[in-house]
Amino acid sequence: MQKTAQSWFTGGTASPSTAAESQPSLLADWNSYAATRSDVSSSSPLPFDIEAAVRSANDTVSGTFNVMSKGVRELPGSFQGATSSFPSGKALMYFGLFLATGIFFVFIAFTLFLPVMVLMPQKFAICFTLGCALIIASLFALKGPANQLAHMTSKEV
Repeated sequence: MQKTAQSWFTGGTASPSTAAESQPSLLADWNSYAATRSDVSSSSPLPFDIEAAVRSANDTVSGTFNVMSKGVRELPGSFQGATSSFPSGKALMYFGLFLATGIFFVFIAFTLFLPVMVLMPQKFAICFTLGCALIIASLFALKGPANQLAHMTSKEV
C-alpha cells in the first residue's frame, strides 16, 4: 500500500506487474487540471474582465479620496488651524489642578463652615472666596491670561 501511494506521488510504478501500465503522477494530474482551468477561465461566461473592472474601480475611488483630501487641506478652518488654539498639556494640567482645588474649597466652605457660620463667618468667607478665585484661575490657565482678561472685560453685544 505504501509503495503504491509513493509510486503514485512520484510517478513511478507500484509493482513490476503494472510496469506496462503508465500511471500519471499527482503533478501531471495537477498540470493537466490547471491547463484545462486556464482554457475555461479565458472563455469566461462574463462579458467583461473582472480584474480590470476592480482595478478601474480602485483607481477611481483612490482618485476621489485624493481630490477630497486636497480640498480638506485647503479649507480655511483646517485641522491645523483648529488645533493651534487648543491648550497645551501643561495648561490642561494647571486647569484641572486649579479647578479641583477650587471645587474642594467651595465644598469645604458649604459642608464644614456653613452650618457654623454664626460662630465662624470668616472661615466660611475665606474658603468660599478662595474656592471661587481658584475656579476663575483655572479659566485663566486654560485660555491664557491675556485672552481671559480680554474676554472678561469685553462688552457683550
